[in-house]
Amino acid sequence: MKKFLDILDRIEVAVASLVLAVLIGVTFVGVPMRYIFSRPFTWEEEFQLACMVWITFLAAPAAFRTKSHVAIEILVDALPKKIRKGIELLIPVIVYAVLIYFLFRSKDYINVMLRTNRKTPILMIPYAWIYAIAPVSIVLMLISYTEEKYYELKELFKDGGKGENV
Repeated sequence: MKKFLDILDRIEVAVASLVLAVLIGVTFVGVPMRYIFSRPFTWEEEFQLACMVWITFLAAPAAFRTKSHVAIEILVDALPKKIRKGIELLIPVIVYAVLIYFLFRSKDYINVMLRTNRKTPILMIPYAWIYAIAPVSIVLMLISYTEEKYYELKELFKDGGKGENV
């Protein structure tokens, strides 16, 4: 399982990097086309928007896996030990609830885009394709978080229940 997730991580980062490189390339070429040749790409903004969505949602699981997201721990750390333990047990429940909620909401959003057949004005890219990466990203975050919690629980029981992290 660990090897599969490592491969998945590499694929996420590689695709996000490729999309970023394409975004930079199009933007870089777009500047002289607009200001030197007075022939701007009319589709550039739409394309950049789609790239930004994909980069964000492809990089999110990698950030989630490496714990690179912003975390405000000062509040939890300031609590008494018994309350802190309770909060630390509650956090995974909240994380799962939020991710599952976002998963269903993103699927609903994509279904609306499919039903209404909404497309970008110039490139005519269906918005459903642009935002289809959201539920994929959320599922990858759920997988990553489950793996992390699995290893934490395994470590906890290996220590005889004396571990600090859950």
